[in-house]
Amino acid sequence: MSLNLSTPVLVVDDHPTMASIVTDVLRQIGFEHIDGARDGSAALKKLNCKNYGLVISDEKMLPMSGGDLLREIRANPRLSSTPFLMLTASQSAADQPCATIARPFNARMLQSQLRTVLND
Repeated sequence: MSLNLSTPVLVVDDHPTMASIVTDVLRQIGFEHIDGARDGSAALKKLNCKNYGLVISDEKMLPMSGGDLLREIRANPRLSSTPFLMLTASQSAADQPCATIARPFNARMLQSQLRTVLND
């Protein structure tokens, strides 16, 4: 099954450079609608105003981490089935309750992980 490149994506990262890199990779893959948020709180506000087909979030952020954001999303009946991909610095992310991708990554690695997340 191919990726739906018109799926709106929300990239959540407190480091503008990393958010820009993720956005650029998503555009290379072919995604057309990409929004950003600087932390989990800002992401929740956006998620309550717009339907996103995918959230890609940094794990370590303040004041709301990626894990906290994921818990909030899963606890909200309207958002609970939103596909979620966590960006982590850890090569061993087995303790995460969602799909993860470790930094550094490239477009091919991200695309492979997105296929898994969006097809589940």
